[in-house]
Amino acid sequence: MAPKAGHDILIVDDDPDIRDALGEFLRYEGYGVHAATDGRDALDRLEFGLRPDVILLDLMMPVLNGFDVLNALQARSDWKAIPVVVVSANRGYEAEDLPGATSILRKPVNMDRLIAAVEQAVAA
Repeated sequence: MAPKAGHDILIVDDDPDIRDALGEFLRYEGYGVHAATDGRDALDRLEFGLRPDVILLDLMMPVLNGFDVLNALQARSDWKAIPVVVVSANRGYEAEDLPGATSILRKPVNMDRLIAAVEQAVAA
């Protein structure tokens, strides 16, 4: 199946099972999928030219956490426009508390909510 109108998603999560499950689901839905193991890996991929249509971002990760990634995205005009859907088990935050986050999904992720959040972010 071809990617949905060329839409690429970057999944940033340190849990390989979550990366794989989300990636498999999104590929099945027709999206192009890229994966990063932590925030540093994600920023490196952006530095090297990856421009996803949406970033799915975990908050609690080693090396560079999701909060630091959000701050880094906000600091660069070419990255600031990339919509970010936070996907986290952390219950202490709402999307309004996180600069650059378009929405927040709680783990375990409901796949219907995931696809709705991705479609909303892509359409924005």
